[in-house]
Amino acid sequence: MEHRNNGREPAIPVRFELMSTGVLSDQSLARLRWIASAVFVGLFAFYVASTVHWPMVWDTPIMHYVNFLMSRGLRPYSEITDMNLPGCYLTERWGMAVFGWGDLSWRIYEFFLMAVLTVSGMVIGGSRRWFAGIYMATFFIMMHGSEGPIVATERDELMMVLLVAATAMLFLSLRRRTPALMLPFGLLTGLAMSLKPSALLLDVALLVLLFVVLKRSGERIGKYLLWGLAGNVAIAALMVGFLLQHQAWGAFLFICTKIVPSYGQLNQRSYVYMFRHLMPMALVLPVALGIVAAALGRRRVGWERWALFCAMAMGALSYFAQGKGYLYHRYMFVVAILLWAGWELTEAMHREDKRSRIVGVAGVAALFLVIVPYYGRIIHGSPRVGEQTNALPHALQSDLVQLGGDSLQEQVQCMDLIQGCIGALYRMRLVQNTGTTGDLLLFSPTASPAVDYYRNWFLAHDREHPANVVVLGNEWFQHGTVTFDKLDAWPQYAAYLRSTYVPVIERHFGDESAPAYRIYLRKGSKVLAEEELHPLH
Repeated sequence: MEHRNNGREPAIPVRFELMSTGVLSDQSLARLRWIASAVFVGLFAFYVASTVHWPMVWDTPIMHYVNFLMSRGLRPYSEITDMNLPGCYLTERWGMAVFGWGDLSWRIYEFFLMAVLTVSGMVIGGSRRWFAGIYMATFFIMMHGSEGPIVATERDELMMVLLVAATAMLFLSLRRRTPALMLPFGLLTGLAMSLKPSALLLDVALLVLLFVVLKRSGERIGKYLLWGLAGNVAIAALMVGFLLQHQAWGAFLFICTKIVPSYGQLNQRSYVYMFRHLMPMALVLPVALGIVAAALGRRRVGWERWALFCAMAMGALSYFAQGKGYLYHRYMFVVAILLWAGWELTEAMHREDKRSRIVGVAGVAALFLVIVPYYGRIIHGSPRVGEQTNALPHALQSDLVQLGGDSLQEQVQCMDLIQGCIGALYRMRLVQNTGTTGDLLLFSPTASPAVDYYRNWFLAHDREHPANVVVLGNEWFQHGTVTFDKLDAWPQYAAYLRSTYVPVIERHFGDESAPAYRIYLRKGSKVLAEEELHPLH
């Protein structure tokens, strides 16, 4: 029987009309994603232009300085007191070899890391959800730029980039069913673990996930696991070789078993503080919209989302395990949850129902119309932040040049942590009097085996070769404050300083809560005699 419609056009569902034309059409949403990607390129350029002047401050000059001291023959862990894992020194050395030793070179290095992060996020998203990588990178780069140079190229940032890149390699390996791609996965996670052992959590979790996925599909698992573990073993062998090369195995084990646990107990934050600072406030909106998008989808989670959940969990566990609540300690968690939110919002824009597409568009609008301007104002409002953080090491470098410059090789002793004394020595390429890289435990108000060890170590080296110049910073890590009263926590050294040295100048860089330093010159030294003829001003 012939079907008739009495000459009328076939009825077209209203939903189809909405999806095929207008602002929610496939073409319009694809255009939106490409426009947002173009805006991201502009924002990346803005980030580069706004931060390219940042100097190396805080931990970065110290890591550079450790490599500088090793290049001058000092051995890590025994003659240099820094307590980081071998991977921190090796990755820093490679970065210095590729990008250079200066401030600008290190900015280029971080720009490279951000590019790797962006591409890795796009690979994780795949051909359908590549915009999730752009979404994540836009938020993170703007947030990171607003936090200033003190968190630039921190170990947690590098670890995060390595783990995101490793996750991208695992995704490629499973999607293409190519076991050999697990080798770079193993190398990248191995490097991440050589920076901080907490990276092991994600390495194990992703390998377990790989096992489950392949088991369910009935495929052979051995080659995938062997390639991944081969990468881990190769990096482990590299770390062992580093320790053997520098004859540092025994000193390294002592650091791991005695010193690191003591440091881990210092300046611990409360759980309330940690929970409050785990997630930036600006992240609430993308996460909320991501949850709505996921709820509207009502599909099973799938292994790819489980991988992102594993990354979130690892990031949160690492943050809480360190217990200090530093901004860069939460980077892995922030990036993982952003990738998940971007994934859900991108997926929502591909679905056929109107509500999902509206939520997806709302997520993009929230990022580019609310969050980006918020962080952009912070970055734009602090154009001289790099110059401010560099004021102390620049002034100290000028003082040391006047006191003798390169003739002060092995004559200067920094009694400081991260405020700039080591940075000034690094820029001048001056070898310090001892290999100590900070007074973290020297001025501890509470006794411990680690404190006793480092005090005795320092006094033994200083007695053998007394410094002619002592630079005392006012940062007191144990109290989380700045004051020269930290000397009272070590009466033996305070008495030694008063009896053997003459204070010649004290410089402040702001109010009472700002960094400052004093310079002491040893009595009877040539440096003091020259300073009396040409005083520091």
